[in-house]
Amino acid sequence: MASIRDRLVKLETKRRFLDWFVRHRFYATLTLEELETRAAGGGFPDPMPNRSSSVDTLDRKSLLKLWEEAERVFGGRSQEEFVYFTKHGFWPEQKGRLHYSMRDGILSVEWRIEHEDEGNGLESQAQK
Repeated sequence: MASIRDRLVKLETKRRFLDWFVRHRFYATLTLEELETRAAGGGFPDPMPNRSSSVDTLDRKSLLKLWEEAERVFGGRSQEEFVYFTKHGFWPEQKGRLHYSMRDGILSVEWRIEHEDEGNGLESQAQK
């Protein structure tokens, strides 16, 4: 028999999936113009659209796969991390760059993590 904790975990997972589905389906129904208006700080369309969506034709297995990928990328992220991603175009833990060097005539490529004050984000690239 499943414990109360197991049932709560299962219910919470189902709720997160349903929340994602409703949000994903809604944004998939918006036109590019409506998305740009929203991204620029505008509101949602009034009245709210009631259009079909690309996710309407997907089966549950495909939807679960999309949700799991979204959870992997976005799940557990803080508001500060989302702001950082919006500003720089990558997540804080991805901050770094490739470093090329020659060792004994062999090309070596390494990923080096940059310190916070050495940023080369999208914002600083646009200023160059």
